[in-house]
Amino acid sequence: MASGKSLLLICLFVCLLGISDQTQSKYADKLLLVSMDGFRWDYLYKTYTPNFDKFAGNGIKVEYMNNSFVTKTFPNHYTIVTGVYEETHGIVENSMYDPDFDEKFNMGTKDTKWWNASEPIWCHVKRFNLKSGTYYWPGSETEVNGLRPDKWLNYSDHTPFRKRVDDVMDWFTNDKLNFVTLYFPEPDHTGHVYGPDSPEIIEKVKEMDGILGYLMSKLEEKKLKDKVNVIVTSDHGMFSIDVKNKVVDIYDHVNRSQVQRIPSQGPVAQIQPVHGQTDAVVDQLRNVSHITVYHKRDIPDRLHYKHNRRIMPVLVMADEGWLITDNKMDLSARKNYRATHGWDNSLMSMKPIFLASGPNFKKNTLFGPIRNVDIYPLMCELMGIPPGPTNGSLDRVMHFLIPFQVNAAPPVHIAWFMLFLGLIVML
Repeated sequence: MASGKSLLLICLFVCLLGISDQTQSKYADKLLLVSMDGFRWDYLYKTYTPNFDKFAGNGIKVEYMNNSFVTKTFPNHYTIVTGVYEETHGIVENSMYDPDFDEKFNMGTKDTKWWNASEPIWCHVKRFNLKSGTYYWPGSETEVNGLRPDKWLNYSDHTPFRKRVDDVMDWFTNDKLNFVTLYFPEPDHTGHVYGPDSPEIIEKVKEMDGILGYLMSKLEEKKLKDKVNVIVTSDHGMFSIDVKNKVVDIYDHVNRSQVQRIPSQGPVAQIQPVHGQTDAVVDQLRNVSHITVYHKRDIPDRLHYKHNRRIMPVLVMADEGWLITDNKMDLSARKNYRATHGWDNSLMSMKPIFLASGPNFKKNTLFGPIRNVDIYPLMCELMGIPPGPTNGSLDRVMHFLIPFQVNAAPPVHIAWFMLFLGLIVML
């Protein structure tokens, strides 16, 4: 029978073998990406938002975020999770036309062929044996490159906001997911109906502040506060419109026989002219007030919006607050349409929010603006995985982070080894 000292040595040797293979993770292994659609950067200064203030106090906030052009919901949400501009991932509008497919896309389109030019992070993390879930997000109902998140849902506007939070907490605790998206359609809807300067938007911002407070309380209740990094952001801002008086109708200036289709309109319109009529269409729109027209080849490089077949040969951009249409009578009859988004992403009215908090974010720190393509490399860094192809820069956001501190004491496996050697000497 082995002596007591021998048994002790055996136990220590087993511990040594087990611990020496362990490595300490640089960051927490759980990340929650939250979008509050249409949350303009300055909404946080329009009313008292104690939970946003607390969240920022325990983390970081940027002055505003530079989103991508066009400043629409689907294009920007997909940019956030792929880290590339719209011209690269191919979701260039909420409504668009693909000349190769000879098909139209709308916000209900789930066919993989529209989405698989770039891989979203919920698929990317799975390549590194991490588990992901999407509680709503544009593109999350679609298989991309043969991959889906471990948990996903068909979108519904009617799911109560607190239930969304509760379900996500269960995904982290029971399903052991590492990366999750959580989407809310507000305050976007309220902004469209009532405008960004309305009392109603103030009340909706207060409601969303309450939802953030509920999320924070559930993280504490589930003992996840020190295990989950949380990013709260949005896709675009909002600006007031006048559908009767600030509208440019394409067909007031261009003959219908010269136009094959106008797949998208509003703050920005895309025109596919009849073959051979592109120069004529551009020339007829060139001196029209309140719009700027471009040949596709001449779209400003700063917009990163010309190298994709789904961008039509003619792009028309309206001045802030103005709209472009192919039917001004139909547009003027639309009620409950007092504001929208989609204009030039350099406009302050189009800028969204970005805040983050958790065990690996600095505390109570305000930073200058970032670009929404930078969120993707930041998320990959937090997940401990290399990013896919990206237009973002980790260097622009790396200073947000605090890796877990390594103690000055020797690593655990070295301490055990020293203890083991000491016992041998004693014997």
